[in-house]
Amino acid sequence: MLRELRAPKPEKLRVLMLGASSEGDLRVGREQSRIRSAVERALHRDSVELDVRPAATAADLLDGITRFRPHVVHFSGHSDEGLIVFEEDVDQPHEGAVVTARAFARAVAATDETPLLVLLNSCHSASQIDQLIGTVDFAIGMSDEIGDADAIFYAAQFYAAVANGQSIGSAHASGQAAVELAGLPDHDLPTLAHAPDVDPRSTFLVTPPQ
Repeated sequence: MLRELRAPKPEKLRVLMLGASSEGDLRVGREQSRIRSAVERALHRDSVELDVRPAATAADLLDGITRFRPHVVHFSGHSDEGLIVFEEDVDQPHEGAVVTARAFARAVAATDETPLLVLLNSCHSASQIDQLIGTVDFAIGMSDEIGDADAIFYAAQFYAAVANGQSIGSAHASGQAAVELAGLPDHDLPTLAHAPDVDPRSTFLVTPPQ
């Protein structure tokens, strides 16, 4: 039996966008720019608010969670099966600040109103999404190493579909289709997990204004 999620409040969808590339080897700024442009062209662009942090530290994660109170937490950068790499608050290239998957999940949970969705647009992050379920109802990660272009195409189309009023399930499928239509190889890597009593095809992050 499916659980009925809390009714959306009459407020904008808040998306906390965290990007980290401490060594400068990933195009996180390009990804964030593509997402912003995709949302701005969408039908319900005025219903989405982005908090974009392109050189995100672990402190940005906590600050964003507690002050911005996001419905969606999006991370782009480096990760593997058990960790996520944020940046240090320094100006020169560096190795980054390693955060365990457990610590990340606890930070996401450290709020009175937890996010609905976490999207980890980073390599091997699908191994982390099951432990996020329970804190959040939906989580997306990558099942292997994903190319920069593939990650960017997926994310831009995912948020375009969300801002056009599509469900989480349809937005995920649309993002995968965008990668494949671009002739890129990693369209099957984005992986969606969800709580057993919710349906991604009937969950909408943006509803048309009345």
